[in-house]
Amino acid sequence: MVNLNGTLFPADQTLFKAGNRAFLYGDRLFETIRYQNGKLLFWEDHYFRMMGGACILRMEIPIHFNIEFFEDEIIKTIEACKLASNSARVRLCIYRADGGLYRPTDRSFEYLIEVEKLQSSDLYLNDKGLEIDVFHDHLKPKQALSNFKGANSMISVLSSIYAHENGLDEAIILNSESHICETTASNIFVVIGKSIYTPALSTGCVDGIVRKQIIENASSWGYTLEEKNMKTFELIMADEIFLTNSIRGIQWVSAYKNKTYRNEVTSGIFDKLQRLVNA
Repeated sequence: MVNLNGTLFPADQTLFKAGNRAFLYGDRLFETIRYQNGKLLFWEDHYFRMMGGACILRMEIPIHFNIEFFEDEIIKTIEACKLASNSARVRLCIYRADGGLYRPTDRSFEYLIEVEKLQSSDLYLNDKGLEIDVFHDHLKPKQALSNFKGANSMISVLSSIYAHENGLDEAIILNSESHICETTASNIFVVIGKSIYTPALSTGCVDGIVRKQIIENASSWGYTLEEKNMKTFELIMADEIFLTNSIRGIQWVSAYKNKTYRNEVTSGIFDKLQRLVNA
């Protein structure tokens, strides 16, 4: 089942007509949320990131579209899919109502909720490290829209194709100044000694939810963390590299080009994130 504007439909039912602005112009945003142990992980952060993006896109937000409303709609969809006792991937998409060409005639938005069962009931650190390399074909712009999910996903789409064609797990995306931005589906962190570095939001990376948790808690966990501009040559100097996103939590990288990495610091951070999730 999927939830379109509060009504549940079979997932294989046709829902949209020609003129849908998400299809025509990519006039939409989305959040991908992990549901685990009966709760939406870091739900408040997801909600406020989505609403912040809606404001930047100049969508009109109905007053009843508050945090409780969307949480109730998501849980309703999870229950309709009979996944309340499982872990699930939730995708909440908001898109502007039909009408107009580039200039919309209606600034209100609609929403679609999709739910998919996850194979793993809990977060876990990957046994086999990821292999990554750089995607050079297209650069991500440095702008506020780049910090939100869905405003322009084509570079992630193309980088995922590149990764697949080259036997990689993910590909590094660069910004318009050739600084490291993120990877295909994750934020990126570089570990040198006890110091951790990650691209700043000003690079154009997604304002990741797990990224936010690590930045806010790194000091209390005993690590020094800095947001900074990084070039790819700095990856060669790293002791460890790890990636973060809302579904997998943390994944460690074992290889970039001919450089290999361990995962000692990464394992410690994963354990602390897991305790944060289970608190």
